Amino acid sequence: MPKLGNPPSLQSWNSSSSPCDWPEITCTTNNTTVTAISLSHKSITQKIPARICELKNLTVLDVSYNYIPGEFPDILNISNLEYLLLLQNSFVGPIPTDIDRLSRLRYLDLTENYFSGDIPASFGRIRELYYLFLVQNEFNGTWPTEIGNLANLERLAMAYNDKFLLASLPKEFGVLKKLKYLWMTQTNLTGEIPETLINNLSSLEHLDLALNNLSGPIPGGLLMLKNLTYLYLHNNRLSGPIPSSVEALNLKDVDLSNNNLTGPIPEGFGKLQNLTVLSLFSNQLSGEIPANISFIPTLETFKVFGNQLSGVLPPEFGLHSELQQFEVIKNKLSREL
Repeated sequence: MPKLGNPPSLQSWNSSSSPCDWPEITCTTNNTTVTAISLSHKSITQKIPARICELKNLTVLDVSYNYIPGEFPDILNISNLEYLLLLQNSFVGPIPTDIDRLSRLRYLDLTENYFSGDIPASFGRIRELYYLFLVQNEFNGTWPTEIGNLANLERLAMAYNDKFLLASLPKEFGVLKKLKYLWMTQTNLTGEIPETLINNLSSLEHLDLALNNLSGPIPGGLLMLKNLTYLYLHNNRLSGPIPSSVEALNLKDVDLSNNNLTGPIPEGFGKLQNLTVLSLFSNQLSGEIPANISFIPTLETFKVFGNQLSGVLPPEFGLHSELQQFEVIKNKLSREL
């Protein structure tokens, strides 16, 4: 396999055997057509050969966790491709603006490469996409609101792209009714979190908007999302009170630390019987710590240091769960554990 850099793991690829017998190749039942190529973790150091475009029935191409250089591979003619995994390689340059030629694509992961420029608006025309990961690249342009056209999208991640131009969360994302996972950590988000966006994301389970420049209040509907399990809004400039109505009873992790939040800790947090982490430190929260939080049986981390909390520290903390981290200093509490 000289065209792939002769990785030792592919020594079985030779002309004396059929490609359909190679473990990294999947073929149709009659062994006449290649349908999948899985080459992850193979120490590949060369570009993907252009001849791969001749595999018109290829549906899966996985070359993740290698050292493949060069620009986005010349694979846009593989019209049947459904799963494309290029993560953790050394790809550079822009994503092709005609990426939508891969019209049947359902799963795309470009995480941890060096892609740059804009994320093309043509993504919005790949209507079968349910998984889109563009994490940790060198994108230095914009990302398109047309992503809101992807009605089948369930998992969207563009985190750790801190060279993005400043942008706000688009209300267009509110039509992503199937979206379960939204990871936008450190993506230069600014402005407020749109209430209309949050209210429409009824399937959402995981929301991570940490390490951005978001401001304004936490939308009241956020803690009403029935499926929400993980919520990370830390290290922003959010202000105002934490919403008092808490009906997201599946919540396990809540991190709202390092913001400018004011007002009390909602008593509704005490209803979260699956909660393991509650981090509210480095805000301007006031009032007493609700005693019912200390009875949560799953609570492992409780961090509220650096606020203006007052009153008596509930004595039940640590008696009903295996607390591993408990930090309440730099408040106005009248009793310390």
